[in-house]
Amino acid sequence: MFDGREYLISDSKYMKLNLEFPHEEIAKEAIALRDRYVEYRSTYQTKGWHSLPIVGISSQHPYAWEVYKFNSAREMAPLMKFTEIADLCPVTTNWLKNVYPSSSYARVRFMLLEAGGIIEPHSDTEHSVLGAINIAITNPKNCKWHWEDGESLEFNPGDVYAMNTHYTHSIRNESNEDRYHMIVHHYDSTEAWKNLFLESMKEQNVQGEFRFSTELF
Repeated sequence: MFDGREYLISDSKYMKLNLEFPHEEIAKEAIALRDRYVEYRSTYQTKGWHSLPIVGISSQHPYAWEVYKFNSAREMAPLMKFTEIADLCPVTTNWLKNVYPSSSYARVRFMLLEAGGIIEPHSDTEHSVLGAINIAITNPKNCKWHWEDGESLEFNPGDVYAMNTHYTHSIRNESNEDRYHMIVHHYDSTEAWKNLFLESMKEQNVQGEFRFSTELF
């Protein structure tokens, strides 16, 4: 049951988190399941983008609540669970259950952007929040995250970032290798989560404020 959580409201585009992530082992799990991924389409142009829910309403339902005709994210929340994919990727599942500081997950998905793939410019939320956790499982050279102001970010394998997807952004995989990431959303704001964010804010001089909300965003 979702009763509300704290969010970090910030003007920063991203913030790196100091979390160990066993990317080499998790890459083996993500790549081995390649034939299970669902083609991921949206209202903006994409090419070669695929998703595989580890946590969701099922392993074949990678989208947010609007696509499945729910009235709100809150209505969809009780249906979220570890899918059968979690049993096929034990290293990933162990990391989610024992390393990342959450005990209540929303959507958690492997995301595949094929060689030559594109995700055209878009914004995911009206809220300026460092919330979506984007983790590089693999990240070939010449595959970058771009913002409309010209700034870009190139992930290294194992990097864990809290991203502000309010800002219009795009991704282009201008390489001959597939790119695998994992995107994590959660419903709670544990003390360990807040301490992790406070530590990163201090280290990287990121400004913002924590705000409690009963909304999901």
